Amino acid sequence: MATNTHSMATSNFSASHHRVHAVSALKGARVHNFAGEDLGKVDDFVMDFDSGRVAYVVVAVGGFLGMGDRLFPVPWDLFTTRTEDHEFFLDVEKQMLLDAPAFDRSNWPDMGDQAWAAELTAHYSQKPYWNSDITEAGDYTGDDRLDKSDRDRI
Repeated sequence: MATNTHSMATSNFSASHHRVHAVSALKGARVHNFAGEDLGKVDDFVMDFDSGRVAYVVVAVGGFLGMGDRLFPVPWDLFTTRTEDHEFFLDVEKQMLLDAPAFDRSNWPDMGDQAWAAELTAHYSQKPYWNSDITEAGDYTGDDRLDKSDRDRI
């Protein structure tokens, strides 16, 4: 007797729903902060193929129809998403975003360069994503003992 593997896969998928979207469907999504300010729009996503995760969201600010805008790479961990509404929320003030390292559409930085990444993450008071204490499941794995001289938590 033949089984319908497609329907079995569909029923297994619906039992454990994942928020999976095509990147192309999220490009152009509005980016707001929690104060309700419009910060720009999603221009692109930067992937780290070694870890298989999104490293940065590139936010376009200003310009018209993609001309004259400035691009701001923002660490993915700073975003809250409402993908069903195609909205991204960034927990920063608008001026912090505008003061962040930016680049022109025709001159992308080497986002794999650790010195560049250190400058960017320091601006947002973040650790680089590859040096995080948080697992993909959201579990904290760091050591916050107060007696440790090189502690990263207080």
